[in-house]
Amino acid sequence: MKQLSLCLLILLAVSLTTSAAYEKVKPKLELQEIQEFIGQWKGVGQLKRGSTQGGWIEESHWEWKFTKQDSALVYESPKGKFVKELRVSFEDGVYVARGVNADGKKIELRGKRDDSGKLVLTNAEMTLPSRISFRTVAAGKRMVVSFERKLSAALYTRLGEVGATRKGSMFGKGVQEVVCIVSGGKGTMPVTFEGKTYYVCCTGCRDYFNENAAEIVAEYRMKQLKN
Repeated sequence: MKQLSLCLLILLAVSLTTSAAYEKVKPKLELQEIQEFIGQWKGVGQLKRGSTQGGWIEESHWEWKFTKQDSALVYESPKGKFVKELRVSFEDGVYVARGVNADGKKIELRGKRDDSGKLVLTNAEMTLPSRISFRTVAAGKRMVVSFERKLSAALYTRLGEVGATRKGSMFGKGVQEVVCIVSGGKGTMPVTFEGKTYYVCCTGCRDYFNENAAEIVAEYRMKQLKN
């Protein structure tokens, strides 16, 4: 009986440890679901879909940011018509985006990905935009960003939309893309360790690699052996 109780205690301890470990990495795993956003983008903004009147050119970029406390994806568009920057984290089961709008006011939006994979973020305050959605098309080579104003509890109207292309995208058939050794996203920047070249997807992953290269490469090699 004592042995059975001891076994149950051990199983409980292992279960709790596993659960705690998963909760620690869960935010990063959820952010990896939208890491296709990472990269530099340039496109055309429209106030009304299909009309060039009032149109503008907008550039933006997404990258990883790692700290000892958490991980986040950062969106920056210095000349953005509606939003200048957002820091997207995953908290309490939802994506949380905190940043600054075009008027320099602080904003906070929360939301989830819908069934199509589009990230929809809603602002509970009166500041604009009331809702932002991000989605990629054309195998991740194009991104559509929609900005909306809230009219009522369930009704929104368009502020504008930006259709952007990832810089450096190649649309030809058979194009092979390398993988970021840190996040598993699309590798675009070379880094080296012990004379060998690897790739990362953004400056955030580059900095993290440079600080933890031995550990990251060892983990990468273990995965390669398993495959």
